[in-house]
Amino acid sequence: MKIEIQHKAQQMRQQGMSIKMIATALQVSVSSVSLWVRDITLTEAQKQTLKDNQRLLGDRNFGAKINSDNAHQKRISFQREGRAKARENHPLHLAGCMLYWAEGAKARNGVYFVNSDPNMIATFARFLREELGVLDSEFALRIHCHTSIPSEIHDIEVYWAKLLGLPISSLRKTHIKKGSETRKSKLEHGVCDIRVHRTDLIQHVFGAIQEYGGFDNPDWLF
Repeated sequence: MKIEIQHKAQQMRQQGMSIKMIATALQVSVSSVSLWVRDITLTEAQKQTLKDNQRLLGDRNFGAKINSDNAHQKRISFQREGRAKARENHPLHLAGCMLYWAEGAKARNGVYFVNSDPNMIATFARFLREELGVLDSEFALRIHCHTSIPSEIHDIEVYWAKLLGLPISSLRKTHIKKGSETRKSKLEHGVCDIRVHRTDLIQHVFGAIQEYGGFDNPDWLF
């Protein structure tokens, strides 16, 4: 098997492939490939192709670094906006941010808030609308319930959509959670999951939470 891999590496090198590309393709070390192909001489055209490919790869890596740095600076800016908003001391803004700190997902590019309490869900939705300017069209709702009866699922979906003043089109696929047969109490309306896919929102909330709490958490700039 090792001899076959060596022969394959030599064939790939004769075709003008770089040592790193061969090592990656064959899942072997760069040092092994270097040893196997050391006696193979590339043509001038092949050498130029390798140089061009390496230059292109370097440009791509440089571009990716710039994009990453720009995204990081944007997240810093969004957090600063959240901190500034927190200093205005709006009660609903404070409530929404603290609810998210306690119950929300620490996601990278969106706000994900899950709960079974209708009043908590309604308050958080009001926070998104009134304090962060989220449009109804940006809401995505996911319901988790225990029933598998279509009519009951429909009633639960309508309940949450009506509670939040959102169209049925805001609902995504409802998930059925299997409960224990011995469990006596099951959530009548299941659990509602509110999602808004916007990086600026989650970073705003992270910044505001830090301002309200009086601490810094660089890990939330991920």
